[in-house]
Amino acid sequence: MIKDLDFIEKKVLDFVKKESLIYEGDSILISISGGSDSFALSEILFSLSSVLNLRLSLLYIDHHVRKNTGEEKRIIKEYSEMRNLPFDILDISPKSFSEKDLRDERYKILEEFSERKHIDKIALGHTLNDHIETIIMNFLRGYGLDGLSGISPKREKFIRPLLVLTKEEILEYCKRKNLPYIDDFTNFLPLTLRNTVRFQLIPFLEEAIEQFPTSIITQAKVFAIEEDFLEKTTLEYKEKIVKSTDKVIEIDFKKWEETPKAIRIRLLKKLLKEMGQDITSEVSILTNARIMKKKEKSGKIIEIGDLDIYKSGGKILIYKKRGRLDYEIYLPIPGKIRLPTGEEIEANIIENKKGSFNIKDIWQVFFDYDRINIKELKIRTWREGDRIKLFGLGGKSKKLQDLFVDKKIPHWKRLEIPLVFWENELLWVVGLARSDIASITEETKKILHLKARKEV
Repeated sequence: MIKDLDFIEKKVLDFVKKESLIYEGDSILISISGGSDSFALSEILFSLSSVLNLRLSLLYIDHHVRKNTGEEKRIIKEYSEMRNLPFDILDISPKSFSEKDLRDERYKILEEFSERKHIDKIALGHTLNDHIETIIMNFLRGYGLDGLSGISPKREKFIRPLLVLTKEEILEYCKRKNLPYIDDFTNFLPLTLRNTVRFQLIPFLEEAIEQFPTSIITQAKVFAIEEDFLEKTTLEYKEKIVKSTDKVIEIDFKKWEETPKAIRIRLLKKLLKEMGQDITSEVSILTNARIMKKKEKSGKIIEIGDLDIYKSGGKILIYKKRGRLDYEIYLPIPGKIRLPTGEEIEANIIENKKGSFNIKDIWQVFFDYDRINIKELKIRTWREGDRIKLFGLGGKSKKLQDLFVDKKIPHWKRLEIPLVFWENELLWVVGLARSDIASITEETKKILHLKARKEV
């Protein structure tokens, strides 16, 4: 019953209803660490479960960053038994111990666990203090309007029911409810930016500015409303000017020029994040400026982390640098093979019935098999110095590098185009050009038919 709830629990109930964080009958996975915030979160949601008919479970993730986590696990286990809540422990060995990487790994595990268990929501114990600290940190790091909105109460499956409570309210609630907890001692050491902001900068701001922290909380609400509008606008522009695949992002340069600068900067941040690269607004502004300087030119614009940004013709191309696919495979004649890049190439021998061939179709080519007369062809990737005697040039050879430039093939794509060789002669740049070697004549009796299909 609502009348039986503690006043803090009623405050959280009002907040989750207002923000539409929890609906009646939801199943919720609580990320519990053993600290005061996560214990308060567990107890508050347990109290609300009788009102909202919630199904709760607890998950403890041990990164093995700290020693002596056994006591935390023990008190959580005792609490779960007292409240009759399912409790699981997951041990992980993180590849990196940076705060961001640990958080990303933890969120990924929480999502995967909730999917396996068919759980609706994942509850995290962030408080109003965390919200204020995050806003200040994001301002100092130059994260733009999105960062100045602070911590969102809801993002996909993740909910933060305690954002309405201060740390002081949390500690008072834990004391009143006699909840056991162990706050991580490293949270009190000036080892991270967050701790420095928490214990040095915020106390100074509270003393120096009478309206603090109310002023920053109010501004964050305004920023969140503006951010929502700009995010929707950015997505509308993305639909109009961006084409994405799993390998490359392609942007129409003319439409990019016509897009408002504020949207360009936001869209760059979003696109690079989708490719796994978080950047600040400052880097986004710099990158946009570099792109705009390439108005009349093609070529590499900038390298950001493991991403390359190129301008090729009328397109801006963003793609991940990948290890070179340096394969060498043999195609039997007749026969069929699938390449590491996904293409399927087939070779057949057919009789010359003196018909015409579609030489404009660059995905299939025809050669005089009487001249080639070999049982297999070599297929490999491009290497510096490769040349081709292009069809129609009377036997003159051309560097493949120059062909790629003429055809405006971006560098990343050059490394993926299969090349078909007859001994040391390049017969076919698949999907691009064929050689003048072994052209079909009136005397040709057998024809080598090569065709390629791209993986769908």
